[in-house]
Amino acid sequence: MLYAARSILAIDSSPFGQSLSLLPVMRVLRESYPNTFLVAAAPDGTCELLAADGFVNETIPLGVIKDSEHGRPGGLKRLLGLAGRARRYTFDVVLDFSPSLETTFVSRLILRARVVTPSRLRRVASIFAVLRGPSQSSGLAGADYHNVLRQLGVEVNELRLSISPSAEDDARFEQRLSRSGSRGGELIVLLYAANPKSPRSWPVGAFGEIGTRLANNFNARIVAADEPSDNSFSHAVSYQLAPGAIRLAEPRALELIAAIARSSIVITDEPGIAQIASELSTPVIEIADAFSSSAASSPGHRIAQCSSRGQVSTETVYEIACEMIQENRSPALFQRP
Repeated sequence: MLYAARSILAIDSSPFGQSLSLLPVMRVLRESYPNTFLVAAAPDGTCELLAADGFVNETIPLGVIKDSEHGRPGGLKRLLGLAGRARRYTFDVVLDFSPSLETTFVSRLILRARVVTPSRLRRVASIFAVLRGPSQSSGLAGADYHNVLRQLGVEVNELRLSISPSAEDDARFEQRLSRSGSRGGELIVLLYAANPKSPRSWPVGAFGEIGTRLANNFNARIVAADEPSDNSFSHAVSYQLAPGAIRLAEPRALELIAAIARSSIVITDEPGIAQIASELSTPVIEIADAFSSSAASSPGHRIAQCSSRGQVSTETVYEIACEMIQENRSPALFQRP
């Protein structure tokens, strides 16, 4: 039985890639609560996609959020900003998908609404996940989203993100390719790092090396893409890339989606980006660690996995990329619409 609510605030202070799980969550919430006022507070890029989706009434962008940011001054300042905007409304329910001291303070002491968080067992599992180190895996996090909704009497059966770029963003990315010197018919390789400053991510140097090898050996056009509103990865890796590489710094979310859709191959250590690429039928290599629960979601989704992401060699990723290029060497790969 559904919990009665005239207004619901969904808070997700997890990084962009993980918070993409809010897309199917807010869709099913809208279907279950067609007349309820829905507000989502999430990273900038996720808010942009939610607004474009049309299933929420308002969004509260929380900026760029990285792993292990809870408790830091920037995180506290962000959540206090959330409190200032959220206090304009009266919420019956707050769904806190990634609870922390900051979000608990805002939801329970300032908003004074009924707060729904992952069950105690799920929170204990999350604590152990944090102790072993952020894995950037969507598996445990995805279970947390479902666990919260079940407490409202809602089930999520559709896990697809269902994101498509607009014609305008497609055209803008084609213009960027043209300005970079692209004449069409070349391999487009998009590199995306979830958190280039994290020791648990695939090293920036490894991204730079794989980009250089593919540029030199396949004449590929390399795109170093950041998450929306951020520029840390493209700035860190740009010095290692060949002339003509494209820095997609501080992109809008739909601009990033258009770049993924246009790419020949995506190489990433972020499961959420790998899922987007797979849904868009873009071949993708996902770099994972032993704690990741990611599974290949399509024949064009390959996973390079080791005990830690740093131990996944560039040679392994390069060999997989070569196999995928050979398997898909056709006009459809090199001349994607």
